[in-house]
Amino acid sequence: MTALKRILFLNRSFYPDVESTGQLLTELCEELENDFEIHVICGNPLYRKAKNRDIINKSLYRNITIWRINNTRFPKKHLFARIINLISYFIPCFIRIFFFKNIACVIAETDPPLLGIIACLYSKIRNSCFIYYVQDLWPNVGIVNGQLTNRLIIKILKRANKFLYDNSSKIIVPGRDMKIRLVEENHIPPHKIEVVENWADTGQIFSITRKDNIFLKQSFFKNKFVVMYSGNIGLSQDLENIIYLADSLKEIDDILFVLIGEGAYKDKLINLSASLGLRNIKFLTYQDKENLKFTLSAAHVHLIPMKKGMRGNIVPSKVYGIMAAGKPYVAAVDEESEIYKMTYKFKCGINVKPSNIEELKKGVLWAYKNRDKIEKMGKNGRNALEKYYSKKICTQKFKEVIENTI
Repeated sequence: MTALKRILFLNRSFYPDVESTGQLLTELCEELENDFEIHVICGNPLYRKAKNRDIINKSLYRNITIWRINNTRFPKKHLFARIINLISYFIPCFIRIFFFKNIACVIAETDPPLLGIIACLYSKIRNSCFIYYVQDLWPNVGIVNGQLTNRLIIKILKRANKFLYDNSSKIIVPGRDMKIRLVEENHIPPHKIEVVENWADTGQIFSITRKDNIFLKQSFFKNKFVVMYSGNIGLSQDLENIIYLADSLKEIDDILFVLIGEGAYKDKLINLSASLGLRNIKFLTYQDKENLKFTLSAAHVHLIPMKKGMRGNIVPSKVYGIMAAGKPYVAAVDEESEIYKMTYKFKCGINVKPSNIEELKKGVLWAYKNRDKIEKMGKNGRNALEKYYSKKICTQKFKEVIENTI
């Protein structure tokens, strides 16, 4: 019997973490575990507990070997804390990786940024292939959301990423808009970049009727039109505008805004909501994966608010879960972005201009007044997801990229 080729993934987030990159990577590895011998070097979950005693802890999840680094988990809202978290993961990862032998391919994601440097160095020393799995473009994302302003740091990050793009065997991105940006800004040959969209598990997430939805049993949902944001509460999303939107619609008693998730920006949003005295908004924590079908189905309409200028720098993966739940959405995104085109093509949501409260308000009010039409949009989204963006379809595309690279 031929031994399976060994694949090594590098990403700070992995099972049992609930962050989107960790969930997607976990599902990807689950689909690949019978085709490859899979190892993952990850860090401590941000919102779940893991039993860690040593600096690096080995465990087994299904047929996947996890090497979990016992890194710090300081709140991400402070830049210095983020740096400490990054270093405490980066250094042990750098040391541990060189104990691996016979790795056919090392695949690094962009959480944290520049994690690919470790994979790239390993691939050169150990003569293995290096696939750069780019979920967001740095320093572009940091520049747009205002995190990065230092010109020297920006220059260093751009050069470092250009080095990684040039020295990777393949680059995988989740959207065609990101591929176009990489080609235009970094002069990368188009054939080197493969588009593998993010996905949703159609068996785990599906539409639940309102009468059967246990999540809606909570009293504050009674007779409400639910406008939901579910996902990372970070800087790339234009979440402050949701609070101001809720303030502008507070006179409509039956509209309820629900924000589900965690992130660096959550406390600020809660404080802003409290300062405005809003009673039409609820903040809830991350929900377990098995409950997503209930939480996502609880919304009448979802919000996908992105800051202006994010086109091609990030593709919000939350859209696929929304589509799997058969729900419509209002997407405040740049024109020609991946989500904008999907929404227009499949008629599964409403596109509005980003970073514009009045546009967002117009979209929500249209959904509020046209419930029969948004219900059809939700069904369109589910149909499109089953045809193009299911877990089976997208992970198979990823598998083919690996097989054609090693």
